[in-house]
Amino acid sequence: MNSSPLVSIYIPCRNYGKFLSQSIESVINQIYTNWELFIIDEGSSDETLLIANKYKMDNPDRISVIKNDKSVGLQKLSNHILRIANGKYMMRLDADDWLNECALLVMTAKLEIDPNIGLVYGNYFYVDYKGKVLDMEYRHKLGEEDAAGHLAPHGACTMFLTRALKSVGGYSENVNAQDGWDLWYKLFKRTGAASLDIPIFYYRQHGESMSLNQKRLLNARTTIFNDVNKNLEGDYNISCVAVIPVRESYDNFANVPYQKLSGVSLLEKAILSAANSEKINDVIISSESQKVLDYSLSLEKEGRVPKHFRLKRSSSHESSRNIPIQNLMLEAGDYYKELKGEIPDVIMFLNLHAVYRETSHIDSALSILKITESDSVVSVKEERDPMFSHGVNGLNLLNPGRFKDLIFDRERLYRFNGAIIATWTEILKSHSVFGEQIGYIEMPLEQSIQVKTDKMLDYLNYLSSN
Repeated sequence: MNSSPLVSIYIPCRNYGKFLSQSIESVINQIYTNWELFIIDEGSSDETLLIANKYKMDNPDRISVIKNDKSVGLQKLSNHILRIANGKYMMRLDADDWLNECALLVMTAKLEIDPNIGLVYGNYFYVDYKGKVLDMEYRHKLGEEDAAGHLAPHGACTMFLTRALKSVGGYSENVNAQDGWDLWYKLFKRTGAASLDIPIFYYRQHGESMSLNQKRLLNARTTIFNDVNKNLEGDYNISCVAVIPVRESYDNFANVPYQKLSGVSLLEKAILSAANSEKINDVIISSESQKVLDYSLSLEKEGRVPKHFRLKRSSSHESSRNIPIQNLMLEAGDYYKELKGEIPDVIMFLNLHAVYRETSHIDSALSILKITESDSVVSVKEERDPMFSHGVNGLNLLNPGRFKDLIFDRERLYRFNGAIIATWTEILKSHSVFGEQIGYIEMPLEQSIQVKTDKMLDYLNYLSSN
């Protein structure tokens, strides 16, 4: 009788029959032998089911095949396996990846040694379509290199303590990507995580890989952040005031707040994106121009935007084109104290020119601020252009990875896109606008646009109308 704990492994597969045998055999050939395997055919039209049934016939006591007429979604499928799995530990293996023969042995050993650990993960090799090794990914050590938990473990080939998964209600079924992020944020406050400094599996990247769909991943993260935030234990209610600084005109952009994109003025868009958030207590329009404040009031009276407040900035600000953001945020906080008799926990800066900022971005920023316990959260975009600094021999290239395929999240550089800064008021008072621990939400490049000229606005209106 095998005294080693049982490990439940599942392989979802939809039309990946060309890779499936290698994935299955990597389980069969494990040095660690106490495992059960579930192969799930998600409505494949290729040879997936035939291959799965062949291996089941050869291993009827250890391999089960589940046939779905269509894909039910990764999260629902994972929850189904969580309900029927018998193992003390549980792990997903993608059909186009495969395990090192020592993977189960070293992962179970790590979990068995430390009962406080709820999940374990290792490094992995990147391979191409044909399985040729391209590079190795050294995953961050959660709690050490990544204390805020921004870099969640890879969803696949992360081994979980089954009861830990059940304790957080399993997988969120309203998203169908980023299960690594989903579970890590759920487990972030409950369990420890262990990183193995060895490669334990081979991760195949090719044109069909789901992980290459960046926008889908970012949208999934937004949903995950907000779901986790709703279920945080304890009293996590915070008060947040959003301040929208508004200048009436610039050299190449006149009458800014009144200009329209797709028939809606820029000020109206900015107010609505904040006011529609259930996490924002109040919105403050800050401007040295009384005309701007009067326009804001007219939008409110016409019912185009909800009730909000207006702050007339001091005349001393008029001579300065670049008022420090920290000063603007603190001034709004002081004004709010005069209005309501209380200081908000968080002050959020919202840039009028970030015309494609959405309420979901605002909600995500506040969720991340609480989940990661960061000093501040900023909105960023991926930096794709080469960046240089001065060096002895001229310029040093800061991001050489720009000229090769980058590892999603881990190798990329980010640039502040100007849309959102959310900072605890106490941090603003004692440190800076950012503090020491900075959280982030990533916005797609197309939503990170700032409109700063008449010509740019004309171009965007042209695109929207066509």
